[in-house]
Amino acid sequence: MIQRIQTLYMLLLILVNIFIVISIDSNPEMSLPESHFGFFRPYINDYFFSEVFCILLLVIIFLFNKPKIQINFLRVLFLSLIFGLLNLFDERSFEKSITDPALIYFLVSFFLIFMSITSIKKDQAIISSSNRLR
Repeated sequence: MIQRIQTLYMLLLILVNIFIVISIDSNPEMSLPESHFGFFRPYINDYFFSEVFCILLLVIIFLFNKPKIQINFLRVLFLSLIFGLLNLFDERSFEKSITDPALIYFLVSFFLIFMSITSIKKDQAIISSSNRLR
C-alpha cells in the first residue's frame, strides 16, 4: 500500500490540507479579504472542507484493493475542487483571484489528484496485462 506512488501523492495532498487547516485556524487575521485565503476561508471553515478532504483521502488510501472505487472517489474530490475554484473566482475580480495564494492550493491539489488517478490506471493496466499472461 505505502510503496505505491499514488499513495504518496495522496499523502502529500493530505499534508497540504493539514497545512491549510493549521495556517488558517491559527491566524485570526486570515478572515480579512485582503489577507491570504481571505475569500477562501469561509469555504474551508463553513463546510470543514479540508478536514473532510483529509478523511476521504485516508479512506481512499485504504481502498487500495478496489482501484475503481478509488478513482471514483478521486473524481468526486476533483469536482469539489472545481466548485471551490469557481467560488474563488466568483467572489472577486479576476486580477485579485489570480494573485491569491488559494489558487496555488487548487493547482497543487488538481495536479496531485490527476497524478494519483493516472498512477492507479497504470497499476490497473499492469494487473490486466499480467492476467492475460496467466
